Amino acid sequence: MTVFLSSSSFSCLHQTILLTTSTSSTHYLRQPFDKIPQRILPNTGRSDFSQAFTLLVNSGQTPNALLLASLLKDSSHLLDIASGEQLHARGVLSGLTLEPCVRTSLISFYSTVGLLDSAIQVFDEIPAAKETDLTTWNAIISAYSFHRNYAKSLLLFSVMLSISNVAPNSSTYAIITKACASGRDFQFGKALHAMIIKDKTANKSLKTKMFNSIISLYSKCGDLMAAGKVFDSMDASNVISWNAVISGHEQNGQWESALALFRRMVMLTEHRMVLKPSRITFLCVINAISSVQALKLGKEVHAKIIRVGFEDEATLANSLINMYGKCSEVEKARLVFSFLTLGDIVSWNSMLHVFAQSKKLDDCFKLFRRMQSLRINPDIHTLTILLVAFSSNSYVLGREIHGYLLRTQVPEALKVSSYNAVITMYAKNKRIEAAKRLFNWMEARDSCSWNAMIDGYSLNGLYEEAVLHFVEMVEEGLQCDYLTFSILFTASGRLVSIGLGKQVHGYMEKYSLHCHKANASLVSSNNALVSMYSKCGNISDASGVFRMMRRRDVLSWTAMISALANHGMAFESIHIFEMMRKSGMEPNSITYLALLTACAHGGLINEGMFYFNLMCNENEAAVGAQHYAAMVDLFGRAGQFKEAEAMVNLGTASLGNSNLHTGLCLWRNFLGACHAHNQLELGVRAAKKILEIEPKDETTYVLLSNLHASCGLWEDMIAVRKLMKDKGLKKETGCSWVEIGIRKHCFVAGDACHPNRKEIYEKVKELDAKFRGNGYIPMTEFVLHDVDEDQKKEIISCHSEKLAVSFVLLHNNRQAGAIRVFKNLRVCGDCHNWMKVASLHEGKEIILRDSRRFHSFKDGKCSCGDYW
Repeated sequence: MTVFLSSSSFSCLHQTILLTTSTSSTHYLRQPFDKIPQRILPNTGRSDFSQAFTLLVNSGQTPNALLLASLLKDSSHLLDIASGEQLHARGVLSGLTLEPCVRTSLISFYSTVGLLDSAIQVFDEIPAAKETDLTTWNAIISAYSFHRNYAKSLLLFSVMLSISNVAPNSSTYAIITKACASGRDFQFGKALHAMIIKDKTANKSLKTKMFNSIISLYSKCGDLMAAGKVFDSMDASNVISWNAVISGHEQNGQWESALALFRRMVMLTEHRMVLKPSRITFLCVINAISSVQALKLGKEVHAKIIRVGFEDEATLANSLINMYGKCSEVEKARLVFSFLTLGDIVSWNSMLHVFAQSKKLDDCFKLFRRMQSLRINPDIHTLTILLVAFSSNSYVLGREIHGYLLRTQVPEALKVSSYNAVITMYAKNKRIEAAKRLFNWMEARDSCSWNAMIDGYSLNGLYEEAVLHFVEMVEEGLQCDYLTFSILFTASGRLVSIGLGKQVHGYMEKYSLHCHKANASLVSSNNALVSMYSKCGNISDASGVFRMMRRRDVLSWTAMISALANHGMAFESIHIFEMMRKSGMEPNSITYLALLTACAHGGLINEGMFYFNLMCNENEAAVGAQHYAAMVDLFGRAGQFKEAEAMVNLGTASLGNSNLHTGLCLWRNFLGACHAHNQLELGVRAAKKILEIEPKDETTYVLLSNLHASCGLWEDMIAVRKLMKDKGLKKETGCSWVEIGIRKHCFVAGDACHPNRKEIYEKVKELDAKFRGNGYIPMTEFVLHDVDEDQKKEIISCHSEKLAVSFVLLHNNRQAGAIRVFKNLRVCGDCHNWMKVASLHEGKEIILRDSRRFHSFKDGKCSCGDYW
């Protein structure tokens, strides 16, 4: 029979043989262990340990303390409770449990297998005279900490100092600092730091080790300043010290600081050739790079990883894949994955996640099929990624995965997260009732489950249900998080309810006072908050939130640039963009789109051309149909139709004539410009191009009909309307709405349903008479009906936005601040002129959002400068 013992067990056995040999007794040499081979494995396997244990039991021999302790250690590694308890019994019978090494091993064994009470009992049975053994104290303190009973672990340490003559060593300090960090006990940690400073017994190497633990302690407690002071005061720092301080900044969301520390470390390495970044260093740095999307630095770090020979490290490769994915460098991520020789399931999941995140669903599905062909079993994370990836366009696949989860024994730790993904899948496929049934069926739910349902309601336009679900979540005592607030801010923006948004904002401020989580999720919620205030017409509050943000990512800058663009503040958008570039943050394609939109709304042709060319030079691959469409809009608004049409042709040539979406996007913008400038011939040509691609594009028919009407071609207009009717197409009904208190009031042109219609129309007549006496003249050319002049004046006075403003003025005593009106179509020239006069003579700021942008009317002027 061949038995393999661990190195420690074999060493103990060897000592036993030496001791028995000195007695000149050959009986002990012929014990069952004399056939053990010389090969020693680093860890005992389960079957090998069972054989060794059986030999010991059957031999009838009494093991010495070292052998018993070593076998107990092997029992704990294998989580073999029965064997450990038998070894404990044998130790009691032989009186070996009083030996320090045996009782320490017993405490560690019972702690490791989850029997903390038994470990405490072993410790309590130690005679008072034996309580001076430090290893035993370390074992029981570590046992409490292992079982997350950090308070008792620290209390026991205090007891050790007060009732025994034992002085803590570096192992003790390591255990206690870890307990302090895990329990977030900052004050105890400071006291521990003072003890380490006063400890004169530790040499320089031990001091460094203990200070490394203190740095980790302060970092986990969120005091990076204290961690930095400890780091800077160290006489001899090593790579672990640097890892601790870099990791501390990265985990607390101080990504730029983490990267600055890494650069400092690299400079010292190059200068002194003593500090070499380890695998942990690179992991922390890559995570920080991913968070700030610093692609250039990421490539430099990747090159350094290759130079030091870490390119085959699976964990580093996985982090690099994720980093490139977050920086939208899918091909770079694919390249890292292809060169990975020792990849694991995490590597496959990382690559799947990158494809899913980049909307490369074909590549995602192909990679999954490749996993299956190679017989790599997907885990629950794989299925969750697939659910998220195909949630919007593959309901059948989502149901299959749901069925698989029901048939499979999913680990409890992952069950909730997997079903959360299924809820999101159902919600995105407009199956909100199925999502609700699954939510109610789940036995255990976390905050992500609630977030998934709240977001599901919001995605399906059920905003009131989303808010009520949030209230129910709070009433059940479940802790909301920043993701919850992000979802609610998004819902408020979609609902255009500034009242709801402000209430949620106030709730988040209270939550932030008691929250000590990393800033990454706070940045996301602040980004949503900026967008919410902007969409609700409050650009000053959006700017205020942006200015107060301590941390910003690329989405933060993009949200602010987009907000200013939609409010017609073109020069301010450019200023923020330049600030972003100076900060080192690299703009993405959406950032450039927001900037080009700002230039189009402000009529900044030269600036728009400059930034479009800049984008093409810096990242030509990122230029898409929407960027060309923004340039068409820029030239079209300015009446430069030759340049606009040239941009249409350039866009279709650059992006491919076969791309139907590109053609639609560009020609639609061109047609809109023709309609605004009454360019009939060009408009008809653009409409024909669009209808060749999409014969049932109702917006094109409406614009073409209006273009004929504005040119007085009533027969052609009637013909287009008849064609629409024959095709079953309907013009979208124009409507405007305002929010007073918690109620939303909606109006259509010539509204005859509102309960206050009589008072509203009387107010409209009163205002019209007042404004006409002060220079307002109705612009009847915007009435696209073949009727006489008096009828045109009657029709134009009843446009929905005028009714909305008149209604608010009726309730002037209850409506403080600006009047906010929202319209689903583009505002006409007459209403735009009327709003300017109303803002002057009523002394109220009027903020109007139409389908294109915001208009802020104040003191008889509009923020758009009459350019929209």
